[in-house]
Amino acid sequence: MTAIKITSRLLAFIVLVFFLFTGKAVISQTNFLSKKISISVTNLPLSKTLEQIANAGGFTFSYNSINFNENRLVNLSVENKTINKSLNKLFDNSVKYLVVGSHVILIRKNPSNISYNKSQTNDYIISGYIFDAATGRKIKKATIYEINGKIVSLSNFEGYYTFNIPTNKEFQGLSYSKQGYLDTVIMIEPTYDKNVDIYLNALTFQTQKIKPKSSYLKLNDIHERKIVSFLVPKDVKLISDNLIIQENRLVQISLIPFIGTNRKLSGAVNNSFSFNLFSGYSGGINGIEVGGFLNIVRRNVSGIQLSGFANVVGGDTKYLQVAGFFNKNSGSVTGIQLAGFSNVVLDTVNGIQISGFNNTLHGYMNGIQISGFNNVTTKNVDGFQITGFANVAIGDVHMGQIGGFANYGRSIKGIQFAGFGNISINNVSGGQLAGFFNYSKKVKGFQIAGAINISIKENTGFQLAGLLNYAKKVNGCQIAVFNVSDTVERGLPIGLFSFVRKGFHRIEISSNEVFYFNASYKLGVKRFYNSIRYGNDFSGNLSAGYGIGTQLKLSKRLNVNIDLSSDIFLKRNSNNQFGFLNKLATTIDFNFSKHISMFIGPSYNVSLVAFDDENNLFPNIAPYSFYDKTTSDIQVKMWNGGVFGLSLTL
Repeated sequence: MTAIKITSRLLAFIVLVFFLFTGKAVISQTNFLSKKISISVTNLPLSKTLEQIANAGGFTFSYNSINFNENRLVNLSVENKTINKSLNKLFDNSVKYLVVGSHVILIRKNPSNISYNKSQTNDYIISGYIFDAATGRKIKKATIYEINGKIVSLSNFEGYYTFNIPTNKEFQGLSYSKQGYLDTVIMIEPTYDKNVDIYLNALTFQTQKIKPKSSYLKLNDIHERKIVSFLVPKDVKLISDNLIIQENRLVQISLIPFIGTNRKLSGAVNNSFSFNLFSGYSGGINGIEVGGFLNIVRRNVSGIQLSGFANVVGGDTKYLQVAGFFNKNSGSVTGIQLAGFSNVVLDTVNGIQISGFNNTLHGYMNGIQISGFNNVTTKNVDGFQITGFANVAIGDVHMGQIGGFANYGRSIKGIQFAGFGNISINNVSGGQLAGFFNYSKKVKGFQIAGAINISIKENTGFQLAGLLNYAKKVNGCQIAVFNVSDTVERGLPIGLFSFVRKGFHRIEISSNEVFYFNASYKLGVKRFYNSIRYGNDFSGNLSAGYGIGTQLKLSKRLNVNIDLSSDIFLKRNSNNQFGFLNKLATTIDFNFSKHISMFIGPSYNVSLVAFDDENNLFPNIAPYSFYDKTTSDIQVKMWNGGVFGLSLTL
């Protein structure tokens, strides 16, 4: 076994971490006392002054009237000060405060008027029933808590409770609470056994607004998890559900959740340093928590959480969370989350999630997710998702998603990169790169795929694919071997074949100096179209070819067509190829009607023919030439010619 040497630097680091993580966190837990108020009173009774402060803070004061002269006239003027500072000014720092449920309890630091039975040496018992104030029904499993934080108990199934209180020089305060009810605090004098029945008021829409903020956290989920249900005793869970206290303890040590220094209060109090030899259960962490197997935190973690197996948190997590197998958080994560297998967050991530298998986020992602298998986010991604298999964002993706296999998102406003495919069920604005295909509802930026891009609605950006682009409406650019769309408005499809259902479709019959009969079909858009060609010279030679072109409108009746084409020469009988004809033609359209026109114009021609071994000559295609170059097996000729024909525009 290797011993760990605690150096002065390590000790300084631990102290620094403690102050960094606990300084602000303690204040945030005492939410009533940290609330800022403005109040000004002059010669007002203390009871009325406290009433105004309580109304401003949304809570109730509890105190023993023996230690406070309620009729004493006081002056207090504070502007945007915390309740804690306001009370210090009111009482001149002679009172300490405890926050329990919806109550702030006032306790004199040095009480001068204490009445108690000095002959009392044994503990005394407070007992009675706890009732629903409206129905009179007895309330089972309600929590009774001694405000000094040492004793806690539950009422039985009949609503009956007994509570042993040690003899003390001070008056004891008891808190009675039950989930779904407003809590009640009473002050007890340690003199003799008493019977005290308590009536709790059920929460209503009106009374919920004065509940402390922490009670609104969605904490029930944590107790439903199998591993928590198995390890944490039912009574401990009930106490933490019922009791809302704002107390931070410096250190807690646990063997398992029900064997530790905080005992049954473990799920209700916060700890600065928490050490769980096997597993532990805490109300909150404001510093460092280390667990050999499992850490369970009911509310929030602010600091560092380390576990050999898992961390389970019911609220929010800040800074760093590390587990050997998995992390599961019901709230948000701000910082870094590391797990050997998976991370699950039911709210938002602002930072980094890294796991060996899977990251699952039921809220927003603002940062980076990295996993060996897949990342799933049910809302928006504002950052990156990186995985070896698949990324899934049920919401929008703003700059992110890199997957070895596939990416899925609702709308993409950044970038998707996948070795196989990207799917965006809504819009893409500036993204989508895939080794195979991209799919989206609407493209406003770009799509780049090795094979296929599909935009089922509109492309107002850029589509580039090795094989096929599809968009219902194009107001951008398409570049692929095949481009398919329903309508092109201001866009431009560029490819070997661009089919636009409501685009440019034209059938031409023409004649030139080489092939007396030519038929072609042009498709695409007028600004850029493709053509498929066929020719016959009626002397045994055929031609088949492909071309591209553009049509410019001069007037209502006149258009200019610029066509670049390449045809192969074939012998009719054998279909053997023996040459090429490359042609650049510029023709003028005269439109007889919307659909029928006549065209005529000059052409520039370049032919390449192969030597005919059978006839021992070069086939004569060109009627004449101004350039003639012959090698042993190829003859190149150039000449000017002309084109004349009729067209039908569909």
